[in-house]
Amino acid sequence: MFERSLVEGALNYAVETLSRLIAIPTVSPAGEHYEEAAELLAGELESLGFNVEILRVPAEYQSSKCPEASGNPRFIVFGRLGDGGRRLHFNGHYDVVPGGSGWTVTDPFKPVIREGRLYGRGAIDMKGGIAATLGAFKLLRSLGYKPRLTLEAGFVPDEEIGGKCGSGYLIEYMGRAPDYVLIPEPSGLKAPWHGHRGILWVTVKVKGLSAHASTPWLGRNAFLLASQVALELQRMIGSTYPARRSKYKVEPVEASMPTAMIGGVAGVVGGGKTNQVPGEFMFTIDRRLIPEESVAYALEELRTMIAWATHLVGADYEIKVDYSAEPAINEPGELYEALREASEQVGVRIGEPIVCPGGLDMWYYTKAGSKALAYGPEYRTAHAPDEHISLEELEKLIQIYANLIITLDKRA
Repeated sequence: MFERSLVEGALNYAVETLSRLIAIPTVSPAGEHYEEAAELLAGELESLGFNVEILRVPAEYQSSKCPEASGNPRFIVFGRLGDGGRRLHFNGHYDVVPGGSGWTVTDPFKPVIREGRLYGRGAIDMKGGIAATLGAFKLLRSLGYKPRLTLEAGFVPDEEIGGKCGSGYLIEYMGRAPDYVLIPEPSGLKAPWHGHRGILWVTVKVKGLSAHASTPWLGRNAFLLASQVALELQRMIGSTYPARRSKYKVEPVEASMPTAMIGGVAGVVGGGKTNQVPGEFMFTIDRRLIPEESVAYALEELRTMIAWATHLVGADYEIKVDYSAEPAINEPGELYEALREASEQVGVRIGEPIVCPGGLDMWYYTKAGSKALAYGPEYRTAHAPDEHISLEELEKLIQIYANLIITLDKRA
């Protein structure tokens, strides 16, 4: 559909932009280089004809809503092209997880191309999706195409820590949710994600009694009490959750039921010492919700389980909710049909939409009334050493996103 020279030009532009973006270490939650990344992205959108704002999240909002974030300011890039009736919004997060160890091809923030792949932290999750979006805008601009619908781009921070100071703030700022949202998260080209599981993170503190280690009978070892509570919880979870399955297709299939992971963070409250009986011990629980559940339901169920487990052990306890996000689901509709048509024009046949096993920023949009899908590159190296994106895949995504805009425009 598109002239080869124009596609190559858009791909080269996307590769250059992605390389520059990867080289900025926008690690969450530190946020030390968020402003630099925001200025880069704003400049690119402006060069493509968008009206652009860089939104600085107010300090009081950040301190109250985003306790996981550092004290560094958060910046959101919001661009708009046109003023048509319906709005197609591309959302992407520019924050990344730490580079980590185990890299063999390059350093995490030194992008390099090898054998048709661009390596670097964020190449997949999800600076690559942002680059594909910009590449699609570049391709349409090269064609002289002016969409009738309103095109929007929201490039946000902090998705990796929940998104309240990113997509959450942007939705509030916009006031009215877009009609359609495409999130270039790494779903893989075979099928889009039309929803995701919910998240509930809690911290449990189990109380004992401190004593000198030479006279342990004078205390109650909170570590041992917490261990018994955790084992009892795991028993209840194992006998309850597997019988509860989502009606939606979730991949991998193990994620079609609720899950809970105990002990991601654990330790003696206030710091332990070898010669002191621990008086209070904490551990975390990461509970994932299927689309049919709500955070309120999952929390009440978890509270009941913890209360019973501590009763059996004979220990006092406290529970604190650290973070929660509702699951999201979008029934297949016009956005999916348009994406399927757009993909077929590039020789990519997508299957029925599936549910993402993890969490996304999608729920901010769906709860506000948007129809949303996530569709992007292969996900297997996300958050891993030697994270990379296939340039062939990047080229296909550029064309698919451009086709999506044209296809929805025809249906306007």
